[in-house]
Amino acid sequence: MNKQKIGIDGCNITSEIYVEILQHTSNIDIVACADESLSKAIKMKAKYDIPQVMTRNKMYKDQRIDYIIKL
Repeated sequence: MNKQKIGIDGCNITSEIYVEILQHTSNIDIVACADESLSKAIKMKAKYDIPQVMTRNKMYKDQRIDYIIKL
């Protein structure tokens, strides 16, 4: 089964709950996160070992991301 590549748009307390749940789902890979505040996105990347921080514009155009969760 192919893993679905997920981007997280919004790095707040609600998104942290989603990330914690999704990281325990075997068919999902969180590959990027974005937020208006770059520092929030960088903190989430570090805390949850997310491979990449992106701008929202870049994330929505990235063909490698299957789904984006906007929180």
